[in-house]
Amino acid sequence: MFFLVSGAAASGKSTVAKKLSSRLQDLICHDYDERMPTDEYTRCQQLEDWVQLALSLQQEEQDFLLTSHSPLGELLACPSARELAGISACLLDCSDPNRIQRMRRRGIDPRWPPTQDVLNWASWHRMHAWDPQWEQHVILGNGPPEHSYDRWINWNQTDLRWQVRVIDTTGVDIDQVLDLVSTLVKSERKKIPLFSPVTRWWE
Repeated sequence: MFFLVSGAAASGKSTVAKKLSSRLQDLICHDYDERMPTDEYTRCQQLEDWVQLALSLQQEEQDFLLTSHSPLGELLACPSARELAGISACLLDCSDPNRIQRMRRRGIDPRWPPTQDVLNWASWHRMHAWDPQWEQHVILGNGPPEHSYDRWINWNQTDLRWQVRVIDTTGVDIDQVLDLVSTLVKSERKKIPLFSPVTRWWE
């Protein structure tokens, strides 16, 4: 199964990627920032490469978790996403003041300075997690032509396939965040996946 842990800057993603695998068996964790996009190598192309890695691990019966700025809509659009045995998405979120405090405390990353743009991106993530129809133009067309956004763009907020768990990390220490994500992974592993080649979710 592919576990996508999305979120804007300072939501706790990188720490989850570093520490969660020690708590769970057969789970390989990576962070988006391990491979930085360039003008020629976009975030969506990078996401497809992570899907390819997940598919190779799938053959070894290992689950894969990626922490990323990419939301569920970008993952579902990846060419090889249809081959994944399961997809589960969650959003790490926090309050705006808490996010800015964290960014200032850890040192300013020039890629993601603490500006209103970061807060707008966090707000969009929040709404995308709730409703696939929300401001789709923000991500439509981000990927190259082979990325198929039409797999999900007609889904509405009540579509049972659109399930993104939101974990609020405001005022929560990292051990508690790891507990919450770990519990989510264990729970999802027990369910019949909504996204799999068997369900043909893209049709």
